[in-house]
Amino acid sequence: MTNENRNNYLYHKPLTSEALDTLQEKGYKFLQVQGFTMDHHAEYVEPHYLMLVPIKELPTDQAKMEIYEPIDSALIASWITADGANDRLEIYLAGSKHKQQ
Repeated sequence: MTNENRNNYLYHKPLTSEALDTLQEKGYKFLQVQGFTMDHHAEYVEPHYLMLVPIKELPTDQAKMEIYEPIDSALIASWITADGANDRLEIYLAGSKHKQQ
């Protein structure tokens, strides 16, 4: 497990509408979606949990393109209100110790 992955997991926050509102007030517009296995290795096909990393601007360099979702998207809102629909897949918001862009 890399140190960055460990920090993502150790300093995560619950995904709530209040947390997203706070991020938007700070100027964040997007969430980078990162999928991980139980042992914190990157996995996008069948992840154990998702880590959403707030970012302010999308990268313009094609080599740095990842999976992003607007912070106010219907998909993100549905993840917040799912109430048990994601029993198998945990979804977190990266905490303040993570290097937010």
